[in-house]
Amino acid sequence: MKMHTVAAVSLIASLIVAPAFAGESVPARFAGGLDAAAEKIRFPNYKRDVTVYINCAARLSTTGEVERYFCLDYYGVGDTKFRAAAEEFISAAEFTPALVNGEPKPVEIYFRVFFGRKGELYAAGVFPNWGDDADTLGLEYEAPQRYNEDPPAPKCGSVAGMSRVLVNANGEPSGEVGLIMSYGPVEHYSVCETWMTDVVRNGRYIPAHQEGKPVAATYVELAGNPEWFTLRKPDGL
Repeated sequence: MKMHTVAAVSLIASLIVAPAFAGESVPARFAGGLDAAAEKIRFPNYKRDVTVYINCAARLSTTGEVERYFCLDYYGVGDTKFRAAAEEFISAAEFTPALVNGEPKPVEIYFRVFFGRKGELYAAGVFPNWGDDADTLGLEYEAPQRYNEDPPAPKCGSVAGMSRVLVNANGEPSGEVGLIMSYGPVEHYSVCETWMTDVVRNGRYIPAHQEGKPVAATYVELAGNPEWFTLRKPDGL
C-alpha cells in the first residue's frame, strides 16, 4: 500500500501479500504483490476528507494481460476523478497469470481500489476482493476466479446485472446463485437471467485464498453492458 506519511497507517489496515502455495490451482495476482501494485495508484487532486472504494472487474489472458475491464463508481463521493485514477491504475497494473494444474488460464477477476484522506494524510491501496467476506476472512483474501470460457451470450441489448455464488475451498459453486438485474428492457430479462445464472452455476473456479490456503468465499460475476453501472447504484447492494 502506498502511504504518504507515517501517520497515514491509521487510515486503513495494512495489506499482506498472500504467499505462494502448493496445489492444483494458483490465482492470478498483482505482480510484485499488493504494495507494489499500490505504488502505481495516483491519488487525485482532492483536498477534502474522503473514503472511496472503486470496485473493478477484469478479464485476464493466459499471460496475465488485461483484455477488458470496467469499474463501478457508485461507491463513494461520486467524483469522476477517483474512477479515472482507478482506470489509470488498471492500465499500468501487471498480473501474474492464473494456473490450473500448471496450465495458464484466462480468468475473470475482481478487486477494489481504495482512496482515503483525512486532513493532510492520504493513502491509496488495492484489495484482491470486493469485501463480501471481509468480516470472516479479513481485508486481504483473494476472491474466487472463474476460468472457463463463457457460453455464447444471448442478445441482451442493454440489460446488465450481477450474480453471486458461494465457491467452496475445492473450487465448486455451492448453493443457489443470487442474481441482481437492475437495468435494461424488461422483455429481455428472462433469457438474460437464465444465461447469467447458468454461467455462474456451471462455472469452473479457482477458490478464494486466505494466507495461501483455499477457503470458501463469494464469487461475483458482472455481465451485460457495463455502461449502466454509471447510471445508478444496483438494487440490493
